[in-house]
Amino acid sequence: MNTDKMASVNIRCIPDNPYAIIGVVNNKRARLEIETKRNEENLEITKRNPINLVLVLDHSGSIASNNKSKFAKKAVISVLNLLYDDDVVHLVAYDDAVWNVFENARASARQVLYSTVEEIKIGGQTYLSGAIEMGANILEKYVYPEYSKRMFVLSDESANVGLRTKEEIMNVVTKYNEKGIIIDSFGVGEDFDARIRKGIAEAGCSQFFSLESTEVIVTLMTKARQGVFDICGTQAQLIVRGRNNTIVTKIWGHENIALGANFGDLHVDNLRVVLCDFIVSGIVPEDTEVDIFDYQLKYNRPGDVDGESLLVTSKLSVTFVSDESLIQQIDPKVKTLHAVQVAAEMDDRITQLINNDKRDDAIALVTEQITLLKQVEHLDDKKGMIAMLVRMAENMQKRLQEQTVSAKTAAQYYGHHGHMKKYHDYKYTHHYVD
Repeated sequence: MNTDKMASVNIRCIPDNPYAIIGVVNNKRARLEIETKRNEENLEITKRNPINLVLVLDHSGSIASNNKSKFAKKAVISVLNLLYDDDVVHLVAYDDAVWNVFENARASARQVLYSTVEEIKIGGQTYLSGAIEMGANILEKYVYPEYSKRMFVLSDESANVGLRTKEEIMNVVTKYNEKGIIIDSFGVGEDFDARIRKGIAEAGCSQFFSLESTEVIVTLMTKARQGVFDICGTQAQLIVRGRNNTIVTKIWGHENIALGANFGDLHVDNLRVVLCDFIVSGIVPEDTEVDIFDYQLKYNRPGDVDGESLLVTSKLSVTFVSDESLIQQIDPKVKTLHAVQVAAEMDDRITQLINNDKRDDAIALVTEQITLLKQVEHLDDKKGMIAMLVRMAENMQKRLQEQTVSAKTAAQYYGHHGHMKKYHDYKYTHHYVD
């Protein structure tokens, strides 16, 4: 456990069961939890870190359709309203060119800034990478010690000028993330490229929000803003390393096992969870307890990304036995998390089916997904994550069956919910409760 003035950070590992069979390869699974709790010893409200924020607004030609321009401007104005007066804000707009709408403004000047936002005109194509670069340059130009460096990127479609692929844009975002800039991504409407939005969130160790309609903008921007203000750690990374003939084979939702799980920001009073698969073997005497892997959480204090990292470390052990009946019982928390991760992979397949005009097949797979989640609903914890996911799945299934949702919107919904389940952040998921 590590305790800062704002919050305590606890990490724990829950194996599927605490046993392994002697003399065979054991395929095992473990749930790693990172829980942050407000420091009760510091009862006064800890002053938040102010924000140095760049808003990056897509104003290419495509955003003129379906009131998306209005949505995007409303989102920007919502952020201006939600910032504290001492926060610093900049606005970059882009189409096939990039321009600095305003820079180095205090949020207290919001009344003057409203009209500037409203005057932005529709342009041509979409130069996303250039806009991110300009935003990062502005943050490097205006340095405010102990201010959190953030960027909110709002876009409605794919990049078609400059860097265009997910991989190229992720490389750019990674470069700036290493400099302490956290980049959150917001998809506007139903035409945005979800792969790129999720890629930005992954590379930026940040969050991805889907602004489906004008009704959700203020609510989600409020939650995004609050997510910046209740940070107790940033640049968080969980590393898992096997020992004593143990090999980590998969970290669900994270592609590079060697790099571990990049969590980005840690929020006060929250729970982050990741599922890890591994194989272990041993020829040892009966009832021998063996350390099988080490895990370490590394993170920085908000506003001090260049300072010394804080570390929380521990290890997992199992007892080697001959009685195979001892490995039959699976811990409920591991079982429920595995169901959520399988449901996330189903979301990706549902997205593909909808995009391929196979709505009936998609509905059938949604039914399977709901059945899977309901099978473990009785094992749900007091936070009620499984019940919440079931409710959201049933609500969207009804919309699909009654055809009250477009194929594009449904595909974006499932693509985003797959990302959300893999991310498995309790606060983040609650943003999208129907």
